[in-house]
Amino acid sequence: MSSSNFTLSDFKSQVLSQGLARSNRFELLITTPPNYSTIFAEKYNLTDSNSRLVSLLCETCTLPPINVSTKPLKIFGPTYQRPYTSEYGGDGISMQFHIDSSMAVKRFFEDWIESIVSKDTFTVAYQEEYATTVYIRQLNELNEVTYEIELLEAFPRSMNLVELSNTSQNQTHRLNVILAYRYWRRTDNPLNLTQFSSVSTLTDQYFDTAFEARPRQWNWLSGSLEEGPGSDLPPAA
Repeated sequence: MSSSNFTLSDFKSQVLSQGLARSNRFELLITTPPNYSTIFAEKYNLTDSNSRLVSLLCETCTLPPINVSTKPLKIFGPTYQRPYTSEYGGDGISMQFHIDSSMAVKRFFEDWIESIVSKDTFTVAYQEEYATTVYIRQLNELNEVTYEIELLEAFPRSMNLVELSNTSQNQTHRLNVILAYRYWRRTDNPLNLTQFSSVSTLTDQYFDTAFEARPRQWNWLSGSLEEGPGSDLPPAA
């Protein structure tokens, strides 16, 4: 009779020597959309300081999933499951934030959502103007980054209601936000963010782009946006 490959002593030795990842050791960093000009960022209150405050007050977060979509294929015998694409859970992941006394955290997401769909004209902005990169990091007991993923082309999809009640004596507000994104990837060499004086330095390094908000119009001949006054709407499909 064969014996087991592992024993309780092996498990105890592994845990005591290497430890286990703890769910309360994490860090979230929301960078302001990289293509915002200074004026546009100030208009919507999407500043680096507010972004850092929101990241600091994150209470709960999740690491995103990944799924391989398959189709059944029967050639002979048992059916094969043939992959045809992968999905990264981009419909959204839930995050919960403490709300500070000045309500800056709530205003941050309100302004961000308003920059996506105007509350006055109900027009939708271009994705490059509101999407950003969000970093989720797993930390060890020494606050060292052991694992990091980045959500690409992320933006807030929904923000829940915040309940007010006279019966709540020693409770504080929390804000649930669902962040949508296109896909995510693991970064094998996380940046040491302490070397950057501001989040904007980080986004400049990642995107290496400078953007100034200028009036643009749709060129019907070239099929692209060009500088100048006029409508930002492309032709109907």
